[in-house]
Amino acid sequence: MLGAVTGEVVLRFTPPYGGLIVLALGGLFYYRFIPTVARHLDSSPVHVRLRDAVTRRQHTLFITGLIILALMESWPSLELARYVSSLAYLTHTMIIELVAVPLLLLGVPTWLLHKLTETPFIDALLQLLTSPILTTILYCGVFVLSILATIVQAQATSMVVYVYLQVAFVVVGALMWIPALRLNPGTKKLSTGARVLYLFTQSLLPSFPAIVLIFAHHSFYPIFATNMHLIFGVSEVADQQLAGGISKLIDFGILWTVAVAIMVRAQKQEDLGADPEPITWLDVEREFKRTHKNTGA
Repeated sequence: MLGAVTGEVVLRFTPPYGGLIVLALGGLFYYRFIPTVARHLDSSPVHVRLRDAVTRRQHTLFITGLIILALMESWPSLELARYVSSLAYLTHTMIIELVAVPLLLLGVPTWLLHKLTETPFIDALLQLLTSPILTTILYCGVFVLSILATIVQAQATSMVVYVYLQVAFVVVGALMWIPALRLNPGTKKLSTGARVLYLFTQSLLPSFPAIVLIFAHHSFYPIFATNMHLIFGVSEVADQQLAGGISKLIDFGILWTVAVAIMVRAQKQEDLGADPEPITWLDVEREFKRTHKNTGA
């Protein structure tokens, strides 16, 4: 049967080519690209080291996110997610979108995000794609598409489809997190209350497809039904139901925890007399540029 594997194949160690590619690309971006861009900024010295361009906290967050992403694209998580288990498949997706991606974003210096999006076209495109309504549609849409039986089968039998799917998870995850973390350039950012509501919405809407998995009485994924039984002797229906439940626990747990953290942090800032929703000069400068472009001055 196409896509069927044995326990020996899955459990046997295979070189983590995917993880190594992720580490290589991430390393080139962080250790070569960022210092190079920083070197060409106004008033920058000729020789710029990484520690001059990013903070220690940003460095730690980025490396943590990169390692998590590399582990997700390596044995055994990759094999389990592609060929064997609905639970592994959805957990793999959740960890990429809700753990690795926000850590990577928080590890990128703010000045770099502004620099990379300073072109009017890129700026306008980012504004459009990170609008709360559109990001919600994209995030939920990709999730629903990713659990369709045809997509699950295709990613298991075609490396090209699998790679495209992983890229889609990273991209929509980034678009979803940018407004939630107030990383979008400009002064028009979500308020504390809007961010909390936004995160609650992101956690609730994908629940409906997960509920279908939880209460299903037959398997939707032939490849998982075959391989799960061959390797672990477990019913795919049970694995599928568990996948729906666990994925929502992960979804709720992460997004609601972040929402609560946002409220707590905002309250602490207010108690200290500080602005819980600060705007930087880079944000003001970006808004000036947009106004200048719109007025044609």
